[in-house]
Amino acid sequence: MIDMSLYYRKIIRVRRGQYALPEMPPHILRALRVGGRLACVSALAHYAGEPSDELHVLVKYGISRLGWSPGDQVVVHWSRRPVRGTRLIVAEEEARAQAANCRALSPPG
Repeated sequence: MIDMSLYYRKIIRVRRGQYALPEMPPHILRALRVGGRLACVSALAHYAGEPSDELHVLVKYGISRLGWSPGDQVVVHWSRRPVRGTRLIVAEEEARAQAANCRALSPPG
């Protein structure tokens, strides 16, 4: 069934063993391809219905083979503790806490 669904483009392959619907928002697909879920300011922008230029992704601590290259402009948030939300995006309260502590958003100096 998976092969047939892929052939007829009812689903798309995101990563090995992960599939999604083609109409899923592109920023969530990008986060899944990295190997985590949408987090921090990217999640807040999603909840607000606004596009975000930055991609912040929450991944489990110790995960290997992230699906990104250095030129992709991805900020990876590592976590050892369980973080509320869905498989696709962290909860809004968690995203606010992440954004408050995000070093990528801190001004240099």
